[in-house]
Amino acid sequence: MMKQTALAAALCGPLCAALAPAASAKDAEGTVVSVLGRHWAVFPVADAAGRYSATRMNLEHLPFRPPAVLTARQAVRALRAATGCSVNIDTMVRNITGTYYAQMICRK
Repeated sequence: MMKQTALAAALCGPLCAALAPAASAKDAEGTVVSVLGRHWAVFPVADAAGRYSATRMNLEHLPFRPPAVLTARQAVRALRAATGCSVNIDTMVRNITGTYYAQMICRK
């Protein structure tokens, strides 16, 4: 388990750095969350308030990882974990690169 965590942490830095400029706004910072043993990078969308993107960081070669779960469900969990808000499922879309976009519902 420690080897997986160390490998994920080692790979997270370069992957997060590679994803950050393309997926985030200039001043907005992203969050990396773990959902069922898979890592997701969650960023706010630059031109839409309350809209976020979630991109799975493909660490496919980790042995003994948890079983597969639909990526849409993982994306919802990642968005919820990163923002603390609910996901408006009706607005959720996936583009050809596998990045999910959704409007968040934040109650105060």
